[in-house]
Amino acid sequence: MRSARMLSSGLRVFNSALPRTALSQPKSRHFSQLLSHTTQPSPTPLPRLLRTTFPQLTVRNNSSSSSSSPNLTDQTPNAAQDAANEEQNRLRREQEPAYQITFTCKPCGHRSSHRMSKHGYHRGTVLIRCPSCLNRHVIADHLNIFMDKKSTLEDILQREGKRLTRGYVDGDMEFWEDGTVKKREEAGEGSEANQDQGPTP
Repeated sequence: MRSARMLSSGLRVFNSALPRTALSQPKSRHFSQLLSHTTQPSPTPLPRLLRTTFPQLTVRNNSSSSSSSPNLTDQTPNAAQDAANEEQNRLRREQEPAYQITFTCKPCGHRSSHRMSKHGYHRGTVLIRCPSCLNRHVIADHLNIFMDKKSTLEDILQREGKRLTRGYVDGDMEFWEDGTVKKREEAGEGSEANQDQGPTP
């Protein structure tokens, strides 16, 4: 608010300091010429505030000519530590509750099965890659991202006239809600066998 008042009063002073002939001439000048001192004497002295010269701004772009990009972390690669971390992640994924989802990729029509954590499905986003066309499919049903209201996979299929079949896996057997029992097929890329995965969408 204060700066707006100062600007307004500064413009009034500037306007009154210039002669009427200077205001009526449609002579245009570059902005940098307006900010620097002129060699011509002005007909009326301008206030000290308006004669201030502003320094020229320079832009500097930092770039490097080296062909290798710098590392994002200062950690050096360690194959033994990476293998230990991978094993720890595999064990953690085997123990966490998960869903087994079988879906058809709309772009290529390939049907595949994938394992996704229950926590990721209900509280976050799950990214599934089709093994055939390598398209990535985002499942974010509970986050209200792609639709106006929160909806589940079951709600989406119901609107399309389709039905979600639930079941569970025990060892290498699949038990479905309609009472059928099947020997578990080899899962698609990105899925792992799990003893108790809970309901299967």
